[in-house]
Amino acid sequence: MNRATPPILFIGLVAAAPAFAQSTPWITDTYATVGGIITNRSGRDFSKIEEYQDLRDGVLSNVWSRGRDDRTWYQFYGENFGRDDQYINLDGGQYSRFRYNLYTNWIPHNFLYNGATPFDGAGTSLQTARFPRPDPSTWNGLNMGYQRKDTGGYFEWRANSPWYFRVDANQVTFDGSKVGSAALGTSPGNGFADLAFPVSYTTSNASGEVGYSTSTMHFALNYLYSRFNNDNTSFQWTNPFFGSNLDTTYLANDNHYQRIGANAVIRALPYSSTFAARYTWSKTTNDMSLPLFALTSAGGSGTGAFVPTLPNTDSYNGELINQTLSLSLNSTPIRNVDTKAYYNYYSLDNHSTQVAFSAESQIDCGGPCTNLLYDYRKHNAGLEAIWRIDRANRLSGGWDYLDIEQNRVDFDSVQYNKFWIEWKNTSLDTVTTRLRYHYLQRRSDFLLGDSGTGPNDPEFINRYIARFDNSDLNQNYVRFTADWSPMDLLDTSVEAIYKHNDYTNTVLGRTKDQRYELFGTVSYGKPSLRVTLMGDYEWVKYDSYHRNISDSSLAGAFDPFSAANSSNYNWAATNKDDNWMVGVGLDWRATDRLVFKGSFQYFRSDGSSDVASQNNFGNPLPIGAYDDWKQTSLNIKGIYTLDKTWSFTAGYAYDRYRYNDVAYDGYQFTVPFPGVTNNAGQSYLNGYRAFANSSASIFYLLATAHF
Repeated sequence: MNRATPPILFIGLVAAAPAFAQSTPWITDTYATVGGIITNRSGRDFSKIEEYQDLRDGVLSNVWSRGRDDRTWYQFYGENFGRDDQYINLDGGQYSRFRYNLYTNWIPHNFLYNGATPFDGAGTSLQTARFPRPDPSTWNGLNMGYQRKDTGGYFEWRANSPWYFRVDANQVTFDGSKVGSAALGTSPGNGFADLAFPVSYTTSNASGEVGYSTSTMHFALNYLYSRFNNDNTSFQWTNPFFGSNLDTTYLANDNHYQRIGANAVIRALPYSSTFAARYTWSKTTNDMSLPLFALTSAGGSGTGAFVPTLPNTDSYNGELINQTLSLSLNSTPIRNVDTKAYYNYYSLDNHSTQVAFSAESQIDCGGPCTNLLYDYRKHNAGLEAIWRIDRANRLSGGWDYLDIEQNRVDFDSVQYNKFWIEWKNTSLDTVTTRLRYHYLQRRSDFLLGDSGTGPNDPEFINRYIARFDNSDLNQNYVRFTADWSPMDLLDTSVEAIYKHNDYTNTVLGRTKDQRYELFGTVSYGKPSLRVTLMGDYEWVKYDSYHRNISDSSLAGAFDPFSAANSSNYNWAATNKDDNWMVGVGLDWRATDRLVFKGSFQYFRSDGSSDVASQNNFGNPLPIGAYDDWKQTSLNIKGIYTLDKTWSFTAGYAYDRYRYNDVAYDGYQFTVPFPGVTNNAGQSYLNGYRAFANSSASIFYLLATAHF
């Protein structure tokens, strides 16, 4: 990861802020903290514990400052200066005239520590290796992760009220590597290689808005331009299956995005109505040269050749046009009744190049390989109403309708209807309850019902496969919340959710799923002591039905209703997830100068998959360890206030992570293991998620000055 010193610009602006003051004395309030952190880690790969944070030994620091007079103000906060998770923010301005903001926000994303790879140059645009390389002890060490940096700000001018204008700009960069893999051959049986995909992205955004705003109306016109650059739109790597030739993996291409938007809000209309409208038009474009050759097999494993792809054009020009329109009217037509009517329109027009790789190109698509230029139209309308029956009861409900027209190969038309009702009650001074129910129905036009000529045509099975994101659906959803304060200093809260999806008319695919959630807190507090307990439980189950086809020559191979045999049969899976979280938080003022704060959290997720097949063909076995993980976090600190200027903080944090999945049982870096020298399709792995069990003990000491 790249390191950088704290942006001097921000600190300079804070120091210069009093120069704005003219009439009254400048008042400031500042806290500055500096200290150190020491982390003791255990485990081979502790990237999960440090996934989004920097726990390296070193210096910790933060600054908070604010100042004002009767015309000008600023507020500054910065923490972890120079570390991978640095954050700095400065707000300021002059009252009723202008406001500005500058910020930088750094977030690491660590994927793997202490992995291994046979490739030299992992994470770059050229990753090479001499194969076969069956002995992992001769491989290279590998860490994977990237640094995200978002830096920008805005300036808003309001001195010409009611007119205003605002400009925003920011740049987001990603630098490092991320998890990826690639097939070694053109068949699922030929193995794969774990790769470190290079990450070097830059997104630059600039926008401007001009508007007119009063108490009764608001109008605005805005424009946004965004440019995405990828330093590695492709990378090459040695493919042992194809004679150790350099294969190519293609990544995101550079693109440009621009958007024009217009907003309008009109208030104080008849029946206390407010009308709001918004329209946006945007375009995304990119251009790239198409590959004229591709690496593929020539004579079997261990050899390879670059064959012409034979595209109908040498270049691809992408162009997506999006348009949105939103209209809403909020009114109070009669006393104690509020209503809302709305309409939303979305469209995507895809004017990109239609590319076809000839069927004679040796790229196997069962014919010419073509790209789908996906586009759609969405119409969304709805009505909502709230009836305040009395001071203690409120009843609300609504209807939401969504119609989608698209050019997908399986569903071209999808309609959603959702009806909901909610009751809120505050009859008791100490209790507030809310109960909500909605029913959603989705109906789709299925286009593959006549696929294939018969049960032995591979296309025939498409008649029975329904993707759950668009297939027919009936959904029931219930949510209950309650807040109860039975006595002074004691507060409780509970939330319960039930959701059931039934994918009707689905033969092969997801058939149903359901979810239960329960969350609660209990908090007791007085000036010297506050304790909070919390708990969360989530249970999810997914049911699906599938077909195994091992011998396509047998009668009825592609018909799920044909008689089962040991080669071709149906099988069902029921996947479950149980997720738990319990926690406690403590704030205790032991003396006037000494305060203790602490928290403890325990997370647990238990997954399982129960598999059953017709006549027990294939001898399926249930999977008990299916993405299971546990995490324990403890944080304790004490704060001692010496005087009005100085305070000191000493703290300890502990984090423990455990992961268990059947896919990683007996994990080795090659498949098969031990590695051999005569298998060109051997798989090469890098250890991602295989050795994630780890823990960290963190000690820190801070001194804070107030001036």
